Amino acid sequence: MDIKKNIIIGLVILFFLILWSGFFNLQIVKQDTYLQKSINNSIRKETIIPVRGLIRDATGRILVDNTAAYSVAVIPRRVSEGVLDSVVRLLRLNPEKVKAKIRKRNGFRPVTIARDVPDTSRIFLEENRLAFPGVITLLEPKRFYRDSVFSPHIFGAIGEVSPKEQKEQPLYESGDLVGKSALEKQYDLEMRGTPGVSYTLVDASGRELGPYNDAFNIPARHGQDVYLTMHYKLQAFAESLMEGMRGSLVAIDTRNGGILAMVSKPDYDPRLLAGKIDSDTWNRLLNDPGHPLYSRAIQSVYPPGSTYKIVTALAALQEGLITPDWKVTCPGYFKLGRRTIHCWNAAGHGTIDLYGAIRGSCNVYFYKLGLKIGLNIWEKYSTLFGFGRPTGIDLPNESAGLVPSVAWFNRRYGEGGWTKGNLANLAIGQGELLVTPLQMAQFAMILANRGTYYTPHFLDHLYNYQNGQNNPYPAEPHFINGIEAGNYDVVREGMRRVVDGGTGWLGKVPGIEMAGKTGTAQNPHGDPHAWFIAFAPFDMPEVAVSVIIENGGGGGAHAAPVARKFMEMYFFNRLIPRPVIRKKTPEEVAPVDSVIAPLELPALLPVLPALEDTL
Repeated sequence: MDIKKNIIIGLVILFFLILWSGFFNLQIVKQDTYLQKSINNSIRKETIIPVRGLIRDATGRILVDNTAAYSVAVIPRRVSEGVLDSVVRLLRLNPEKVKAKIRKRNGFRPVTIARDVPDTSRIFLEENRLAFPGVITLLEPKRFYRDSVFSPHIFGAIGEVSPKEQKEQPLYESGDLVGKSALEKQYDLEMRGTPGVSYTLVDASGRELGPYNDAFNIPARHGQDVYLTMHYKLQAFAESLMEGMRGSLVAIDTRNGGILAMVSKPDYDPRLLAGKIDSDTWNRLLNDPGHPLYSRAIQSVYPPGSTYKIVTALAALQEGLITPDWKVTCPGYFKLGRRTIHCWNAAGHGTIDLYGAIRGSCNVYFYKLGLKIGLNIWEKYSTLFGFGRPTGIDLPNESAGLVPSVAWFNRRYGEGGWTKGNLANLAIGQGELLVTPLQMAQFAMILANRGTYYTPHFLDHLYNYQNGQNNPYPAEPHFINGIEAGNYDVVREGMRRVVDGGTGWLGKVPGIEMAGKTGTAQNPHGDPHAWFIAFAPFDMPEVAVSVIIENGGGGGAHAAPVARKFMEMYFFNRLIPRPVIRKKTPEEVAPVDSVIAPLELPALLPVLPALEDTL
């Protein structure tokens, strides 16, 4: 009997030991684990999306703003397959893509499955929340463009972060909205701000019961505002000049490298890529033969035509191969071996010196000059002036262009497979040489400043909401070494004569002494491209411009008038202050919350030529 009693007592003790060890394991050893599960079941951790910084012009006017948009998210551990299928059908989503996205995030953190959700769908989900456990709606910012604001190649777009972008930037988390192109991408880390965190009590169905504990919440930090170097009315006017064309206009402040205008046509309405992107719209833009998604200003490359004769002239002068008085007789053609190369002026220019050759853009003169300097010297000075590499502008995906070398020609054609004809073509900006419109505007800035230039840039300064500080762009001067000032004076004088009765006379601004160079670049796919580069005023330059019109014909007839009208607006329209990049005083630190008014193009002074043919 005692044995049975002892066995029963032992079993009871063993049972309580097992029970006690279970409680110990549950409440002591695995306390944190089960506490976290309990918290996950009753407390929802939500990311507070910060307000994205605004983009403003040089006057502080808001160009790119934020507006409210709603997204739908699911909590993977709470949403059932049946509920998920219902939501997918309601929002007309791709079920496979949604399920694949959720599989990567099997937890309690919300996963966004649809953005920019229509109000009807959002309201239905919120009114029937109990029928959709694990499904929530979130408020997030969406980019909003003010009236009369376009310029998509400057501003860019935002979108959901990709896996590749997450690998490249550890700060990005799945579902984040990040800059995808142009300034939105370039300054994304500055504009996106810092996310915050809030904790909310919820019931088993996911319904919110109220805040958990405000002490645990972390506020989001507002992104920095981007202030540009341009006055947007000047940019809008430049866009109107290029409307209906294919090409680009780039204008740079020669005193600091600030971009005054950058146009790429054709373009598109940036509102089409704000928020949810319609697949038909995207495919239409992608397959448009005009390539509106492509920034011609920094991505397209072209032969520069006769605008490049200035590089050839400087190379010959600096190497001491010629003086400005070196003369050539142009009968209208040039024979190179068995080949006859024609000048654009079939009647010929007669006997001319360097000044006359630049003024009249004589091909024969520069054919002979190119053969005189040789390919190695031509390449040396081409790279010296920044061709063949990106300018470093604060935009992503800039093209480098192409400056062919002896090694390049040997690789392409084989040793001995290329001739002096290739060099003659390069000397007049034809052949394999390729440049961007931005590079040509930078070159015009270099000529304006006799070898001093600044990295082209859009950013004037960033405004930090946290400390009220401005962070200016470091506009530091760079110098072209190895060119004597006197040689710059020679080509500048030739360029002054170009607009003073030469091939670029249609580009001359009345009352403003300036310099320029026309170009007509041959195009194997159609009519030649029209080029014009210029800077003004001649003695104290403020602005450098490059214009290219694809298949536009003669540069003097078509590109030069566009540049002239832009400069007329810059110099004579008092309603557009002439911008100068400078550091702001403490009184100017606070951002301006003005709204840009609809664009008005006031009449220019009566002395200016009429603009009817382009407006």
